[in-house]
Amino acid sequence: MATKKVHEEVDDPVMSIGVLAQKVGLSVSAVRKYGREGLIIAHRTDAGYRLYSHEDIDRVRNIQHLIGEMRLNIEGIRRMQSLLPCWDLLPCSEEDRKDCPARQDTTRPCWMIKGLPCAPKGNECRQCAVYRFGSLFIQDIKHLLHNGNGFKGAENTPPDVLVRQHLRDRLLETSDNDKQTNQDISPEE
Repeated sequence: MATKKVHEEVDDPVMSIGVLAQKVGLSVSAVRKYGREGLIIAHRTDAGYRLYSHEDIDRVRNIQHLIGEMRLNIEGIRRMQSLLPCWDLLPCSEEDRKDCPARQDTTRPCWMIKGLPCAPKGNECRQCAVYRFGSLFIQDIKHLLHNGNGFKGAENTPPDVLVRQHLRDRLLETSDNDKQTNQDISPEE
């Protein structure tokens, strides 16, 4: 029997909302609020129950860090996530990129916008690198917006362009590392 790929094990929906809430020290209603606000996407069973993965534990802890340590509110987190350059990371056509609502919406991240060109092509947001890893770089976004001159090429680059370039590079690197880890897994003997 072959070993599952690492990200499939980490991202498999295996725990209820109550178990997730307990593991991160929140109430069930707080986890539901994060879902309503678009910060976390629950897997839904056929019966409508929410299920979460081990990766969701890290995601919720990151949200708690952003709120508690970085003093961001939910709207601030969402607006920072809207800067994630999904149109630079996904294999979209130039035409789709030009007209993409996610590129033009400055208030919501791509996974909160219905009817995106990438969705009918089988892009399941829970599996997408933009959703899975993007929130890990919100600290980078804040630093770039407040002090962009510490980054390569920052002196003559508009802040929004600088943020997108930096995040694209970090997300691609993280996604590539995740893919490499999955390829390194060998079948059990």
